[in-house]
Amino acid sequence: MPVQFISHGYDTTALNPYNEDAWGEAHSDSPIGSARYGVSGPGDWKVSIVANADRTVSIAQGSGWGCGITDETDGNETLQFPPSASGVRWDTVAVRRDWTPTAGVSKFVIIPGGSTRAVSGSRVTGPGQIDEQPIALVAIKENQTQPDDVVDLRCWAANGGVYAKDDLARQYINQVGSMVTIGDTQWQLVLGENDTPSWVVIGGAFRGPSPLTLNGNYRHIGTHLTEPMKDGAVSRSGQSVSLEGGVANKVPIQYLANTAYIIATFDKSYAPKVNSAPFPQTIVGLYQCQMWATPAGEIRVSFKVPVPEQAIGAMVFPLSGLGWNQ
Repeated sequence: MPVQFISHGYDTTALNPYNEDAWGEAHSDSPIGSARYGVSGPGDWKVSIVANADRTVSIAQGSGWGCGITDETDGNETLQFPPSASGVRWDTVAVRRDWTPTAGVSKFVIIPGGSTRAVSGSRVTGPGQIDEQPIALVAIKENQTQPDDVVDLRCWAANGGVYAKDDLARQYINQVGSMVTIGDTQWQLVLGENDTPSWVVIGGAFRGPSPLTLNGNYRHIGTHLTEPMKDGAVSRSGQSVSLEGGVANKVPIQYLANTAYIIATFDKSYAPKVNSAPFPQTIVGLYQCQMWATPAGEIRVSFKVPVPEQAIGAMVFPLSGLGWNQ
C-alpha cells in the first residue's frame, strides 16, 4: 500500500493549509530555496533492495522537496519492478509531483529506463504541471529475481551548498550555474564555447595524508637538504592526487632493464582509474628512472638500462610533487 505524503506548497485546502509550520519547514529542514531538489537527512527516502522479494525495493521514511513543494512520508514504501525482457534495464525511482488535481499529489513512481546506466529519458520535468525528482537508479537483470544494483541519486542542499553521492546526479542537477559536490569533487555547470553548457571541476574536499605501505626492500628516507622529507603518503584535493615523502632501498638491490618494480602501495580510493601518465624522468642513483601509479594502488618504477647491485641507501626515490588526476 502506498505511503501517505504530507505535502505543502500545492494549492491549499481547508484540510491542508499552508501555515507557519509549513513555512518554517520550507526554510529549514526542507529548504526549497537552496536547490531545485533535495532530501532532508542522510537516511531520508533511501532506496534499498528487499531480500526474498521479487524485484522489490524499499524507500525509507523521510522528507524532501522539489520545485517549491515540501513532502514528508509517514513510513516505508515498497515498489516492485517488472521483469527485464533482455539483459539489464536501468529504471529510475522518483518522487512524482502532480499539480493538476486540486491541492496536488506527490507519490513514489518507477520510470522505465533502458540498457544504459542513466536517469530515464522518459522522466517528466514540468514544475506546476508534473515533475519527477530522481532518488535512485535500479538495475533489473533478465532472469534474476533480485535487483542487480541500486545507485543513490539523492542530493542534499543547505546553507549555500549541494551534495550528492553519485556522479549520475549531475544528469538532473543540470541548470546553468549549478554547483554540486559529488564525493570529494566540486563541480559547476558553466557556459563554454558557443554558450554550450559544460561541467567543470572548481575544487573539492581535501583527504589525507594516507601513508604509503613500502615494499620490504625499502624504507622512508630523509634527504641531505635542510628540510627532511616526510614519510611517504598520498593526499587528494578534489580529483587531484599528490604524493609526498621519499623512499630508499634498505637492502642491497639491483634492477633489470624495462621491468616494472613495486616500491610502495597505497589506499586504492586514491588510485587513478588507469595507469597514470609516467612522472617526469628522475635520476635515481645515476640511472634514469620512470615512475607511475596504477589502479591497484601501486607506485611502480622501471629503468631503461640494467642497474647493477647498489649499496643500502644508494637508490633514493623522491616522491614529493608527483601526482595524477582521478
